[in-house]
Amino acid sequence: MRTLFAWRGAGCVATGLLLAACDEGPVVNFAQPFPAGAFDMAAFPARHQAVYTAADSSTSLHIGRTAVWLQELQSQVLGRHEPEAAILRLTTDSTYRSEGGQLHYLRPVGKDSIRDSWLSQDTIFALTGAHAGRLRRFQGRYYLSTPTENAESWEVQRLELARPKLVWQTLGRDTLRLRALDPATVHYRRRNGISYYQLTPMPGPATRHVGRYAGLWNTKGEFLRRR
Repeated sequence: MRTLFAWRGAGCVATGLLLAACDEGPVVNFAQPFPAGAFDMAAFPARHQAVYTAADSSTSLHIGRTAVWLQELQSQVLGRHEPEAAILRLTTDSTYRSEGGQLHYLRPVGKDSIRDSWLSQDTIFALTGAHAGRLRRFQGRYYLSTPTENAESWEVQRLELARPKLVWQTLGRDTLRLRALDPATVHYRRRNGISYYQLTPMPGPATRHVGRYAGLWNTKGEFLRRR
């Protein structure tokens, strides 16, 4: 599974919680699954297991029983005389599999071009496997916590469902927003040129603040339920 939510940056100058001259920003994670002390759910409720589609119809978010995955329709147009097109030897609508096993759909576009389309899929959260996550519900939202590769912290996303709408959000990395949190919640360290912020909100007011602070969360996508 590709990890989507670990941000790493180099060449940052930090003063307290302020960062400057940073291209990608710091790594911001939680010390443990969020919210701390909440009940771990074994699966997503059946009423929310569905396909949710973005406005452009090319991207969809799928909620299954124990996993969430993103699908996106991608394509490229090749000239018939380009090397890639010559290898495909397209004469009519057809399909082929790439070296990695990905199924591609080919279709002529006019007389001189070929459209090569494929459906990419990326699991963004799973309750099983080598990096099994924790699923918790808090303040009406689902919180999806996944351990980092080194198991030192947890990457947290959240899903807000207000049928038929779904909003997918990830933890932001704006250090000015972090300053608005209880100082005891935010722990900073710098290692190998990378700035790390680890959040440790205690159950109670600090946890409620993190959940309700909209500016702390970045919206990755908005979707409507399809089925």
